[in-house]
Amino acid sequence: MTGSDRRSINSKGGKNGKSANSETANSTVSQQLQEISAKLQKLDDLEKLNKDLYGKLLQLAHRVDVVSAENRLLKREIEDLRQDRLQEEVLIKGFKFERPNQHLEVFRGVCERAGFDTPDDVKEVRPLVFKHNKRTDAVLVKFWRVEDKGRFIRCIRSLKKPIAPRDIDIRSPNKFILVQDHLTPEKHKIHTKAWDLCKLGLQRPWIYKGSTWITHPESNKRFRVADLGDLADIEFVLVTREGTAQGSATVQSKVTVSEHECKEHL
Repeated sequence: MTGSDRRSINSKGGKNGKSANSETANSTVSQQLQEISAKLQKLDDLEKLNKDLYGKLLQLAHRVDVVSAENRLLKREIEDLRQDRLQEEVLIKGFKFERPNQHLEVFRGVCERAGFDTPDDVKEVRPLVFKHNKRTDAVLVKFWRVEDKGRFIRCIRSLKKPIAPRDIDIRSPNKFILVQDHLTPEKHKIHTKAWDLCKLGLQRPWIYKGSTWITHPESNKRFRVADLGDLADIEFVLVTREGTAQGSATVQSKVTVSEHECKEHL
């Protein structure tokens, strides 16, 4: 075999090797592209799935909000129904019982002081002893009609000054005898917390037909506090307003100091 023949054979072998390598490389690249395409398809599917899940999550969150609002309204209605059962009742508080039948003495003394002279309108008078309250027990007075209770309350409010324990011959560390609607535990809790908000600037709350009413700090209109959620909203308004007022006072103070410094430099 001549040298020319050997060179021809080597040349053909080199071409065949390069062709095989090229085909292998192309096959590898094609396989990688297919894998990348499959992964991209999976990513697209996952993104679509995430969008679907996010949409369902938003729908679920909206439904939870709706159910929560409905549940809150239902709780309000239930509490109002419980309070309706007590609409003919008032409590007289501000003392601790020291002897039997003292609740009758207290009621007669309050009636005499307030000028309420028709005890026939009263269905029941009985004592309530609060063992865990060291400052007061209560006299529960139940009237036959809500109108009779309203007339009794008006007599109390028409007094020029509150009734003191000494006015009805009662020993008590409290300054005044308190006459108020008989509230359910939840309504009483709301009223107590409303009084606590007076520390933040809320005007004094009052009770009307078994509910706590306030003067709304934003609108200055009468507002019925239906539940603790309402109080949380009111507290937020008061705290925000107080923070804004303090910030304005700080800015004004800085402005005043700056003006004073300028005058000194002049």
